[in-house]
Amino acid sequence: MAPLLVLSGCPEDEPATNNGDDTTTGEATTGGTFLPGQTTGDTGPAADSTGMEEDSSGEDGAMGECSIWEQDCPAGDKCVPWSDAPDLVPDDIRCCPDNPGGGLHGEACAVEDYFGSCLDDCAVGHMCLDIDNDGNGICQKFCQGEASNPQCDADETCLIYFAGVPFCFEQCDPLVQGCPAGEGCYPDEEAAGGTGFICLPTIGGGKVGDLCWLLSSCEPGLLCVTGDFQPDCPFTGCCSTLCDITDDPDPCEEIVPGTECVSWYYAGQMPPMVELENVGACVLPPN
Repeated sequence: MAPLLVLSGCPEDEPATNNGDDTTTGEATTGGTFLPGQTTGDTGPAADSTGMEEDSSGEDGAMGECSIWEQDCPAGDKCVPWSDAPDLVPDDIRCCPDNPGGGLHGEACAVEDYFGSCLDDCAVGHMCLDIDNDGNGICQKFCQGEASNPQCDADETCLIYFAGVPFCFEQCDPLVQGCPAGEGCYPDEEAAGGTGFICLPTIGGGKVGDLCWLLSSCEPGLLCVTGDFQPDCPFTGCCSTLCDITDDPDPCEEIVPGTECVSWYYAGQMPPMVELENVGACVLPPN
């Protein structure tokens, strides 16, 4: 079966998006830039989509004055990304004031000034993800361990999210969804199918056939595939519908004429968990 390619980063031939504060970004239509790039571990890097200059960072999560992995700031501080402007692309990683008794993973949180200021009320080892930059978000846990051996809970995956920041995201079943409000179940890396799936903040919320270039830029229940797998897609990537390969009749022809429900795990690939074995996407049939 033909591979399905999800995308991340802003393709050169697609327009960047303006985040509403005169800062041009390559990600969201809803406030700022998030650039999912790749998973950590032994899968190998995906295409560079960090949004950082090549010489501005070292090991993922370790640039700047402290290490996100080690949380090696003095007592009373925590190691978090920092940006000098509300464009949500970290310029540095710094020791910033801790909030004793702060929020833990999945709890509501508040950001002071702007997202990227490094001032929030999450506990050490966490950062407040305020996707729409309205001052309120959810505490997201940093991966532990080290870049070569990231550690998260058994039901989580470590993803290098925007500009090299390692976060633990919950694994999910895309045919069930079941992620918290504001999130969807998306592939956990930029790859030719065969990925796992994790709950990520939905950014942009594209409909079927809309332009996409990110792991999470389509609305929940959809995913981003390269344009050559979608009929009449004029972009590098378009949003496609998830489907169950066991459904009879195939629902895809009615959703997008000319498409079929093609397995996400093609050419003998094995899903990372048995619950994902029926996952497919509505795409042009294999040659």
